[in-house]
Amino acid sequence: MLATGSNSLTGYRLSIRHDSDGFSFSVGSTLDGSVVQTDRFPVSGTSAAEDVLRQALLKPYLMDYRFQSVELVSDTQTTIVPLEHFSKSDMLAFYRLCFPGQQVSVADMQYQILSALEAVMIFRLGQNILRIVQEYYPDVKVCCTDAQQLEHFASLQEKRLAPADAEQRDAYVCFDEKRFFVAVFLRSKLQYASSQAADNDSDRIFLLLGIWKALDMRAQRDACHLEGASDKLQKTIGEYILNVD
Repeated sequence: MLATGSNSLTGYRLSIRHDSDGFSFSVGSTLDGSVVQTDRFPVSGTSAAEDVLRQALLKPYLMDYRFQSVELVSDTQTTIVPLEHFSKSDMLAFYRLCFPGQQVSVADMQYQILSALEAVMIFRLGQNILRIVQEYYPDVKVCCTDAQQLEHFASLQEKRLAPADAEQRDAYVCFDEKRFFVAVFLRSKLQYASSQAADNDSDRIFLLLGIWKALDMRAQRDACHLEGASDKLQKTIGEYILNVD
């Protein structure tokens, strides 16, 4: 189905994001990267996620585009391990160790290799969700939100000028309504990455400063780059960390 749709030479990509509240569809142009159409399909307590997904995939407007690529993005808790220590057979045990409250099986385990960072992101995606999407788009690429965010942070870090202090570290933080993702780099080398559940500013500040302290980062020297933070949150974080932008 990747080759169905309009005969236009303009190609399109389809991104299907799955989170605890449902599915988000985004159609983007491969010509200029613009988003041309979005749709949201919420999942309520009375409707199964699988049924909602099937109905969404049958929307007539999807046939109006020629999809050159389709990705299924899991917006769930993740953990990261060095590439040299990664083993598929250990994924479930490692994930359960990090998130003991999660009900997961071997079939739910997915991973994404971040070769430029020499790391692997481990995450979960319901096997039935993946199977349904593959019925319509067999070549769908599976990935996760945190891995995309981490690659974005790594790209920003690559573009930064080397600091005068060779030991200065850069922490990048992206906030959304329910959690935040943080990654710490020393020059271009990843030192730490994690996703934290936090739906209010008090928890966000407490957890971020806890990570800052645990990593022995210095408030006067190291930098903190924020995305998605309100002016109030950024101002409060700036009371504890000097170099915030």
